[in-house]
Amino acid sequence: MKLSLVPVLGLGLLAASLAALGGCASPEGEDDDANSAVSTTADELTVTSSFVSRGTGYYPSSSALEGGFVDRRGAKLRTLQQFLAGQADYVSVAMDSNAFSYGQHLRIHELEAKYGRAIDFRVVDTGGAFKNRGRSRIDICVANKSASVDSTINGNLHIDAVTTASSGSSSSSSSSSGSSSSSSSSSSSSSSSSGSSGTGASCSGDGQCNPGNDGSGKICTAGHCVAGCRSNAQCPGSTRCSSGQCK
Repeated sequence: MKLSLVPVLGLGLLAASLAALGGCASPEGEDDDANSAVSTTADELTVTSSFVSRGTGYYPSSSALEGGFVDRRGAKLRTLQQFLAGQADYVSVAMDSNAFSYGQHLRIHELEAKYGRAIDFRVVDTGGAFKNRGRSRIDICVANKSASVDSTINGNLHIDAVTTASSGSSSSSSSSSGSSSSSSSSSSSSSSSSGSSGTGASCSGDGQCNPGNDGSGKICTAGHCVAGCRSNAQCPGSTRCSSGQCK
């Protein structure tokens, strides 16, 4: 299902070469972090909340239905396919502008399980269809119309909202919640070698976070073991996986 996204004028992130392409956002105004920018390095990740959202897909297009080529601040939309091909450092998603600040990082369990890797989704877009929907709806930017009807995207999605801390101690980098795939990988390696990660051991898959015959209640996200689960087998004792957490 497509969601109509209403264009607005972008802010300072839009390069002059993109200005003529139009907007892919709503006229709902600026969020409280109007001066924040998406940073480019991060090596620590913490799950701050988990929720279930109904997913849909949209794609960059000049049609009124899809809304344009740029997000609510005028930055070029990044698609899931670009991220998977190493051509983008995150995936653009649209939600109610009151649900999260611009640039909020998300992890979507179903899509990470499908592609077998950590994927950095960021809330950078919105639209009239999301108004007053809170966290109950999410629109994921994909390459084209065919990709927008993917059965995994168009269903109930278990999502973690996460925060990141840059390898430097700058609080401004942390609050702007951004990371590039290349710099994140570099920072993760550096963190691992120094043993300074505050979110758990380095990992390349969930299995490394759940050794032995009983789960530890952790999953591998962005190269580190963090609290969470994708299945009951990852939960310790008699606890079960519910909304991404062992309960």
